[in-house]
Amino acid sequence: MAQQDSFRIQRINELVRRELVTLLKNETKDPRLSSVVITDVLTSRDLSAAKVYYTASEEHKAEVDPLLNKAAGFFRSRLSKTVDLRHTPALRFIFDPAPNTGARIDDLLSKL
Repeated sequence: MAQQDSFRIQRINELVRRELVTLLKNETKDPRLSSVVITDVLTSRDLSAAKVYYTASEEHKAEVDPLLNKAAGFFRSRLSKTVDLRHTPALRFIFDPAPNTGARIDDLLSKL
């Protein structure tokens, strides 16, 4: 049973990620959000909450976090209309430094 639950959660995570990417591209008008890339979504087992990991350009990084978390209700309401789930999870946006770290490590290795 736990195997099926984890597979179901993985599918929901990917579905929510794809829909958020579409919403960011098509529904937001703020140019600061154009550089946002959703890297991962982790949904709780009861689907009540989801952590949305993102990266953004260096110039907009400080502005993007408050913007995304302020717009979480907007994204949640739009998700509820496009994703067929009994309960739409509450969204919490978290900056993901991993892609920037990887690029920095590649740069350092190329300099050696």
